[in-house]
Amino acid sequence: MALAQSRAIMLDTVPIKRFADYDPFAWTYNKHWGDMFTPLAFAVIEQMLLPRLGSEAKILDLCCGTGQLAAILSRQGYRVTGLDGSSRMLHFARTNAPTSTFIMADARSFSPGERFDAVTCVFDSLNHIMSTDDLRLVFNRVNSALVDRGLFLLDFTTEASFTAHPEGVYGIVESDHVCVHRSNYNAVTKVGEYDFTLFRLELGEWRRSDFVLKQRSYEVDEVLGILKAAGFEALSVRGHDGAQGLKELTADSRRAFILCAKRTTSGPAGRPAKKARGANRSVP
Repeated sequence: MALAQSRAIMLDTVPIKRFADYDPFAWTYNKHWGDMFTPLAFAVIEQMLLPRLGSEAKILDLCCGTGQLAAILSRQGYRVTGLDGSSRMLHFARTNAPTSTFIMADARSFSPGERFDAVTCVFDSLNHIMSTDDLRLVFNRVNSALVDRGLFLLDFTTEASFTAHPEGVYGIVESDHVCVHRSNYNAVTKVGEYDFTLFRLELGEWRRSDFVLKQRSYEVDEVLGILKAAGFEALSVRGHDGAQGLKELTADSRRAFILCAKRTTSGPAGRPAKKARGANRSVP
């Protein structure tokens, strides 16, 4: 990473070694998952977040992966910085979103050298944070990265999604690669494990890689409590279920989106703005 690319974010000394686990997944993620989820995420961002922002707002896409969302936001005129802990993910992100800035850093410990109008963190990224202590660190870092009354839109997969399919096998087979993952969810520890085996045809030879990725499920009230302790006020909490899009959050919702604002001592949280399209349930 060139020094010129790191001016926007100053890195602390907390190591980011564990995020290297995502490097072998980057090629397959970029090819199959990034484009699959991005339209869904952007549709929500367009309803819940963008109507509250100026046309050239500065947005930090936290845990940006391979940059497909950053690319869309940049094309809309926003000034986007993507942050991720995987160097291979960022390799693809810089190609997918050449006008955005990308930084390799740990979401738990990055220190902003500038402030953003909004932060996004979507597509289960926070489920990969494996403890409430680490989640507190992430939210504290986000708070420090925002301007006064800046906005934070996040999502996470709920336990209803994990328990709906506690075990399973998923596969992709194409002429030059094969991806298989076996999933298992432990309702006691609230941890899901995804055991991946990848084969890629490279220079006439098949190469195999094996790795395990983990996610943790969180309760909505648990996340709201940690956000409040980190200095945020929740503005809207919505459920999301695939093709149905945003809807009222229920116990059966497979995904939750939360929009919150950085609290300030000088005034109420949340920037004045017109109401986003679609009815958003306000949070007292």
